[in-house]
Amino acid sequence: MGRLRRLRFCVIAIRRLGCCAFALLAGVATTAHARQLADPPVTQMIDLDGRAVRVWVSGLESRGLGKPVVVFEAGATNSLDAWVNVLPDVATSGPAVAYDRAGLGRSEWDNQTPTPRHVVERLHRLLRQIGAAPPYLLVGHSWGGSLVRYFAGYYPDEVAGLVYVDPGPLVTQSIADEIAPFDSIGAGRAGYEAFWSSYAALMEHGSAAALAEFNVYRSLMTREVGDRDLQPAPAVPVVVLVAAKPPPFLPNLPFDAQAHFEVDVRHRVRKLQAWALV
Repeated sequence: MGRLRRLRFCVIAIRRLGCCAFALLAGVATTAHARQLADPPVTQMIDLDGRAVRVWVSGLESRGLGKPVVVFEAGATNSLDAWVNVLPDVATSGPAVAYDRAGLGRSEWDNQTPTPRHVVERLHRLLRQIGAAPPYLLVGHSWGGSLVRYFAGYYPDEVAGLVYVDPGPLVTQSIADEIAPFDSIGAGRAGYEAFWSSYAALMEHGSAAALAEFNVYRSLMTREVGDRDLQPAPAVPVVVLVAAKPPPFLPNLPFDAQAHFEVDVRHRVRKLQAWALV
């Protein structure tokens, strides 16, 4: 759920791939992480509902009729700087927008619980305010992948396509499916709880906004799938990219973290292939 790392990515699921922007983004995702870090993007501060929001915008003034705006949603606790190596490449092909969610990066905290509906509706207003009318090609990393999935459900007629970059948590996945990789290595429900307790301990040292995001997605994943306010996804092109290298392991886990990672990658690939088709 954290920082967009320099990892090798593989495309694992593609549905109705017929948009040049998808090919571009797939290529960017596989090459950007091998380069030196780019300079910080040039951004602007926008007033949204009386709160300052940092936004990076490119190409809106020269946008072709009906051309999708590429909208980036970063992972949990991350700012738009997570996309620093990707933004310049995407900007050469068409209009694009990235931003900091409330309380993250340089955006002002709005003191609201960052539920998917709140975050998505706020982004929707921001896009309209800066003149970025639909359609949108949504790109979400990790928790950002879940957020763009929610956006697509809330505003299906405004979405031209979805790119999931190592998405998580899988909001269409049941609690039993969440625990399944832990069961596979003999850690079971206790291992699952230990994993999230370790994650929660790290998040306690973060900002109020970061901790609020963590609490939202943990609460979300303890509910049954039907109680997660997840609307049907539109029938649009979908690309899913999955990291093939492990992140830094959490400390003090009572199971073999490497074994869990290997099992979990296979589990995620299977589930994400289905996710791209629903």
